[in-house]
Amino acid sequence: MKDLEAPFWIAGFLIRFLNVAQMSLLFLLAGMSAAWALEHRSGVAFLKERSARLIVPLLIGAVVLVAPQVWLERITPEVPLRMSPHDHEGGLWLFMGTYFRCCYPEANFSWHHLWFLPYLFIYCLPLAFLSHAGVARRPAQSMIEAPWRLFLPGLILIGIEAALRPAFPSTHNLVWDWANHAHYGFLVLFGWWLGRNPEVEASIGAIRQIALIIALGLIAIWFATMPIDVGGFGIIETSHTIRHLIRFAAEWCLLLTLLGYGRTLFSHPIPLLRAFVPIALPFYLFHQTIIVLLGWLWLDWASMTLLKATTIAILTTILSILLAWGAAQFAVTRFATGLPFHRKPRFHFRSIEAT
Repeated sequence: MKDLEAPFWIAGFLIRFLNVAQMSLLFLLAGMSAAWALEHRSGVAFLKERSARLIVPLLIGAVVLVAPQVWLERITPEVPLRMSPHDHEGGLWLFMGTYFRCCYPEANFSWHHLWFLPYLFIYCLPLAFLSHAGVARRPAQSMIEAPWRLFLPGLILIGIEAALRPAFPSTHNLVWDWANHAHYGFLVLFGWWLGRNPEVEASIGAIRQIALIIALGLIAIWFATMPIDVGGFGIIETSHTIRHLIRFAAEWCLLLTLLGYGRTLFSHPIPLLRAFVPIALPFYLFHQTIIVLLGWLWLDWASMTLLKATTIAILTTILSILLAWGAAQFAVTRFATGLPFHRKPRFHFRSIEAT
């Protein structure tokens, strides 16, 4: 739901900066969390739990949370930069009769921001069968002895992007999204391996400062080479391929930075984080629908753009937390949003850190 005066340079800059590692970090931590979960349950039990936490909220969310987003886009033809410029006249109930025509953007049915759920579930399938596999002690010992070698797996990530991204641009359609599958699948697998080798994960702290310096330097170069119209500075000319590879080298270094500093920052439970962790998944489910709804309600708010953006961000956070907390209070909504049936999730340091 773009603003009438969109696009804004600062918005493009902010989104691209956050996107350097935000989804990749989630997949990496999901792999670590899977390794810890598989220490205490069978592969079959693990898949049952992941089905309840990922597939159920996907199926319900695609109807309850995504359909209104598509409907708002369809009934607002004056919105510039619509991803799917198809119009609809009528209410949400009437729209639901055509919603299941697949697939967005050519038709209506979509999972929008919920794409993370089926992707993660697919990557969990092989992990269930790897639950009793070896932990590759030789490379683990090599990285423990020389933590700088943790930079080397980043070359795999860069190679994946160089080989697959030109032929498979990001689509989130699950079927023909092979560059993303290789990219995120590798991160989940690497995260699982880190979870099975806690000494390697601990050794990341030794390189966190140099990883931070390299990450910030590469990000600065990436923005310097990026055209102004997509959120960059446009002061260095280079090919799209080179710019792309710089970005993913920065991603790997930033992931190491976040893991290294995160281990220190979260070495002791944080009360606010501990309170938020049990409702993190429903918060994620609700937030984008609220953003789109508020953007639609205030589409004509053309002045004081920064105030508008800040207001939407604050209200989205508050409303998402309230809805997520409300969903955690009842068995049926806990089931629908992927929460465990018991009311008070057991505190466990590793699960807190992973979330």
